[in-house]
Amino acid sequence: MASRASPPEAPDGLVGYGTGERPGARLPSPPTQARGAEKRDRIYDAAIALYEARGIDAARVEDVIADAGVSWATFFRYFPRKEDVLIELAARHFREQVRAEAERGLHDGRLRVRTVTERAFTALLRPAGVSSALHSAALLEVFANPARFAALVDDGQAQPMVGLTAELLAEAQARGEMRAEVDPSAAALTVVAGALLPGAQAAAAGLDPRHPVGAALDVLWEGLA
Repeated sequence: MASRASPPEAPDGLVGYGTGERPGARLPSPPTQARGAEKRDRIYDAAIALYEARGIDAARVEDVIADAGVSWATFFRYFPRKEDVLIELAARHFREQVRAEAERGLHDGRLRVRTVTERAFTALLRPAGVSSALHSAALLEVFANPARFAALVDDGQAQPMVGLTAELLAEAQARGEMRAEVDPSAAALTVVAGALLPGAQAAAAGLDPRHPVGAALDVLWEGLA
């Protein structure tokens, strides 16, 4: 992401996030060879289709592996829990929707960083290619297992959304949109917690998250600008 300020290193996590996750919990790294990546993608596609059709609780691993044409061992090599498929869904959504939206916004010189931030947060909460119910379930898995999510995103941040927000705030500071004495990393924690909570509640209720996210950012940005 192009920025005149070096992206700060975000704090390790949000208070209360991932409290049930054992230290060091990580998903296996995605395969680097084409054959392994193809198998993993088949498992992912089959699992997502079944989760949509039957619900996560009712979907059985044996049906996933039958549809994907792989063995039990292959499934658990890539996804130790069937819920880990949801974390992969969230990681793909973060890379393809959220970070991509932030990068597009920053490259558009007409937009203020506050607007770019709102669009990135809205992109996080809005499903793309899956149902709202499955998207919400994926977000809950991320909140419960942040280390597993961070390992799949693999951008060097213990909390990728906090890290991305810290980058955006550093850019706002470089552009003169944020006070120079504000620590972007510390502020990112407050911005993420303050804007995503009302936005997530709206999204869970089937409402457009843009209004609550925007209203929260209006309040938060007053303290930063």
